[in-house]
Amino acid sequence: KTSFLILFGSPNRFGAVTICYGPRSMVWYSTFGGAIVPNRQPGKTQMMVLWGRNPHEGGPSSWHSFLNAKKAGMRTMVVDPRHTEPARQADCWVQLRPGTDAALALGLMHVIVEEGLHDRQFIEQRTYGFDDLCERLKEYPPEKVARITGLSVPRLVETARFFAANQPSTMVIGEAAEHSTPNSIQAIRAINVLRTIVGSIDVEGGCLIGGPHPDFVTDAAMEASERLSPEQRAKQLGADRFRFLSYPGWELVTEQLRKKWGENHPAAAYLNCMAHAPTAFRAMLTGEPYPLRGLLVSASNPLLSQGNTKLVYEALKSLDLLAPRDTTWTPTAAISDYALPAASLLERPEMGNFASVGAYPLVQVGETALPPVVPGHHDRRDDYEVWRGLGLRLGQRDDWPWETFEETWEHRLAGIMERRGQRSLQEFVRSKRWDLIPPEPGQALHGGLATATGKIELRSTILERLGYDPLPAYIEPEIPADIGKRYRFLNISGCRFRPYHHSEFRHVDSFRRLHPDPIVEIHVDAALRLGIADGDWVWIETPKGRVKQRARLSTDFDPRFIVTQHGWWFPERPAEEPSLYGLWESNINVTTDDDPDLCDPMSGGWPFKGLYMRCRIEKVEDGE
Repeated sequence: KTSFLILFGSPNRFGAVTICYGPRSMVWYSTFGGAIVPNRQPGKTQMMVLWGRNPHEGGPSSWHSFLNAKKAGMRTMVVDPRHTEPARQADCWVQLRPGTDAALALGLMHVIVEEGLHDRQFIEQRTYGFDDLCERLKEYPPEKVARITGLSVPRLVETARFFAANQPSTMVIGEAAEHSTPNSIQAIRAINVLRTIVGSIDVEGGCLIGGPHPDFVTDAAMEASERLSPEQRAKQLGADRFRFLSYPGWELVTEQLRKKWGENHPAAAYLNCMAHAPTAFRAMLTGEPYPLRGLLVSASNPLLSQGNTKLVYEALKSLDLLAPRDTTWTPTAAISDYALPAASLLERPEMGNFASVGAYPLVQVGETALPPVVPGHHDRRDDYEVWRGLGLRLGQRDDWPWETFEETWEHRLAGIMERRGQRSLQEFVRSKRWDLIPPEPGQALHGGLATATGKIELRSTILERLGYDPLPAYIEPEIPADIGKRYRFLNISGCRFRPYHHSEFRHVDSFRRLHPDPIVEIHVDAALRLGIADGDWVWIETPKGRVKQRARLSTDFDPRFIVTQHGWWFPERPAEEPSLYGLWESNINVTTDDDPDLCDPMSGGWPFKGLYMRCRIEKVEDGE
């Protein structure tokens, strides 16, 4: 009659029960039958696009690729409400209104199809549902889309022509589009469908469709999800309402993936099929639909990472057991019953996330660099050791035959190591720590994708079976008149900024000297109107609460927006309540809302950006 929830992931603002990676990967699976692998080839790839992504601050690999693309003579395009460094260097900067990504993609497609700029042969041979898509596109003429996105009609048309003229292209889609509820899934779908109708998927120079490495054992093959009964799956919190990124959607996706790859498919339930966090926190408080009394947290900091911090705090305090594992003391650890020291990245073998899942045909592994246990000094444990220990206590010895984390990787790499004549993880890493079998183009041409039709589905058969709109669409959020009148600014929260990574590294003195205070960026015109000067402390307020950050004046975005930093806490402040390391002072999630009614109807994702993120700002007066 009681239940436990396990919250796992990197220590960031999203946690792992949210949709940081979920929508993107699952849409790839359900629409294209695999993960899309960038395939940047000078001379073949014509353009690189960054959509809602600023790798200059949060992705060195993508940033280097962007710079290399420019050096190779490729065109570049950036879609972002802010004039970021990539936007400054791009050939084409598209400054849309936050949260309108789906409308923009649909508007671009309307122009492309109306002007005959789409790839007819590609669409006929490799896609399903184009006629239905064309009917949907009639609902998004340039005049309507211009009003939604904030672009002018000529600018929208010009952008569509520029995009269509520079194909094939590669694209990096950032998390910004996934935070534009209620359009997160539809936005990612619409962007990927846009790439499809210009023939830039499954072709040389475009984005190839990947899958698991044939000689590697994927996460899905290791986790034995099929042993969870339908009755237990039905108890998944939020699965009745947010069906796509929960077991109902996972089962339909997996059905298709098994046809192509068998049990070694790339749909790991732990990554793409999770309890809905806002629903889970409410179950802790109400006992509905059943009591939830314990939470095990692995490398996450829910008091910083989840929306609606006050509700999360009350939910965590109501539990009978709260036990986080992390590398540092955090506000979440400060209110816990137990806090367990976790092995850091250097103290355990590591594999790339999507490589482990099997979404890419690339396997890349790093061995342990430092000992996690030094007698008399420290004793930290890796994830496998902890979960195996719990499994053994539950009588699951036969399910945990490998005694160490290293042994599990050797089991999963056995096929590759046998081919390479290696016998241990150390030999694999020290000879060449990666193994790649490049994906082949043309899979959709032969009906070889892991979809019901074997083709790229512009009309999704899986979404249709789940009772959702099978075609991409844009939904305008409904904002009550009193909220829109009182809270006039749109808050773009959660943008990456160096040297921090989400809520990590505030305790590192050298980092704090580089970036001591939380920053809110305000347009110069808005600041002048409100009497705010550069460097002033500013209150940011919503119906959920208010926090303060230091103002930095800017002209990089529309005066109706502000840009706030996330993940802020102060390790130098007292750990005891009510301080909790200064949790309530500048943590922007004190002001965000995770009401299930605001969440994406398919994924359950809640807003961190977009039209729901309305706020008011004012200068902090002396003594406040």
